Amino acid sequence: MKYSVVLIFCLIAYSCQQNGVPAEIIQPKKMGVLVQKITLLELYYQSKYGVPSQYKEALDQSVNRILKNNKTTRQQFEKSLNYYAFHSSMQEKLNEDLLLHLSRKLR
Repeated sequence: MKYSVVLIFCLIAYSCQQNGVPAEIIQPKKMGVLVQKITLLELYYQSKYGVPSQYKEALDQSVNRILKNNKTTRQQFEKSLNYYAFHSSMQEKLNEDLLLHLSRKLR
């Protein structure tokens, strides 16, 4: 009986996780927003300066500001990037959402 209660509790806790993403990983919706903002920043710096060594420090500071404003650490963000990269279908969905968002901005 004790094991049944523990098993049921674990199943409920697991089913409450959004999209099956572990709690320590940035959830897809928030991750999508972060990726969009950081991608736009990278595109801006790349088009303005061209050579990565000229803008790396400024880009890092800007990315850190975005992460801080979204209550996320660089470590959480990188861990989440690795998680999504390992789960290709989720990474594909993030990429599709990013492309859709950027194409709408161009219109």
